[in-house]
Amino acid sequence: MGAGLRDISPKEVLSAPISNQFSGNADHTVIAAVTGKKIVVIGFFFTASAAQTLQFFNGASSETNPLTGTMTVNANGWIKGNYNPDGHFTTSAGKALVLESGNTVTVGGWINYYVE
Repeated sequence: MGAGLRDISPKEVLSAPISNQFSGNADHTVIAAVTGKKIVVIGFFFTASAAQTLQFFNGASSETNPLTGTMTVNANGWIKGNYNPDGHFTTSAGKALVLESGNTVTVGGWINYYVE
């Protein structure tokens, strides 16, 4: 097995809020694209105000493949991706990290990541 993050040089871990009110099926850019760089998600947590399906995408959901499967959350429920120094998922270089909602909902939380 290859070396993991713990085995290589340190990364600058960044954080971003997840705070959006979706109006129907829509995308929300959680982390803007960084020219020539990949976004590696190492932890996340979010809550939803209503029963909902949410999914992370590599850029706009209409033009790219999903980074996760559809995640179902109950009303006032939450989803957590525990700390994973090797990354839960990674965007392609130059692509934004996008969260798509299946319906009207308010989503709040945070995401930890690094760029490479």
